[in-house]
Amino acid sequence: MTVPHPAEPRRALILGTSPMAKELEQAYRRLGFDTRTGGARAVDEFRPDIIVTTGGASDTIEDVEAAAARVGATVAPSVDACRHTADRMAVRTQASEKLGLPTLDYQFARTPQEMQDAIERIGYPCVVKSPTSNDGEGFSFVRSDANLADAWRNADRGVGQGAVVERYIDFDFEVTILAARSIDPQTGQLATWFCEPIGTRHRDGKLVEAWQPAPLPEGAMDNARSIAARITGALACCGIFSVEMFVSGDDVYFSQVTPRPSRDGLVTFVTQRINQFDLQARATQRLPIDSTLVSPGAARFVPGVRPSMRELAAAMAVEETTVRVLGDGALVLATADSAAEARQRTDQAVRAMRDVAREK
Repeated sequence: MTVPHPAEPRRALILGTSPMAKELEQAYRRLGFDTRTGGARAVDEFRPDIIVTTGGASDTIEDVEAAAARVGATVAPSVDACRHTADRMAVRTQASEKLGLPTLDYQFARTPQEMQDAIERIGYPCVVKSPTSNDGEGFSFVRSDANLADAWRNADRGVGQGAVVERYIDFDFEVTILAARSIDPQTGQLATWFCEPIGTRHRDGKLVEAWQPAPLPEGAMDNARSIAARITGALACCGIFSVEMFVSGDDVYFSQVTPRPSRDGLVTFVTQRINQFDLQARATQRLPIDSTLVSPGAARFVPGVRPSMRELAAAMAVEETTVRVLGDGALVLATADSAAEARQRTDQAVRAMRDVAREK
């Protein structure tokens, strides 16, 4: 059945004021939208046709749903997708029990004792996470009983939300597949496009580095795309999805999914013909998708710094390298003939920045 194109929207409200929100605002503006960033309270004055969530705004999904209903706006991604993916356990249960996707052994714990019981069953080492956060907050790598109290505090955050205990494996890659769902102009039907896989490296649950393309074995690539297609299909809305997985040989394990642009995908600023923000704007409007990789590249995140002009000059002196200043630090981006070489260039640029900073 052909999916009808939505009525032509003209106004887009992008929730939040973060750098991610600003990039999304620019993406929709490039499609001819009148745009505004802010909170759901701006709906009554601005009266948008579409409300775009970013994951960083203070509004609850209930606030967004109510605001959209007042003015007849659509929400991108859908309210159901936002609500479902905000709950780590709901996503993991759907992936494992309903879709049959391979996941690492996990268990939800409502109390410290349940967490300890889950760890005894799953074994050390393991990972303890917040059941609601997808941003690295609330993450603990637990090696022994000595880490339990801190792990519970990090995950539960004192608000009674509990914790997720997950088996740890010595994987080959952490990988993210960006999957865009839109209308195929050749068939008029919903279809899924896959960007080249993005390799990622985390430290204490926080993203440190991303590169594209990640060199996956053919079997792992097929499995990763199959997982991405099935989980995004189950969320049943158009847009860009960031699907995170662990890869060990040809085995691929689903971790989580974000139904919008993510920090992992910031590397697409320099690697793809169409970056993740423009893909989100296109896909939510059911426009044609182009997921072409134009150059291997890498991104390094330098948290908590605002580089001086001298530091920026030192970093940008590295061949094919640029720096973007974010709200919470700096993003160093580089291209090269291979992702490995691009990673070397971001490393070199970060070292150059730090050398200048030490001279102050």
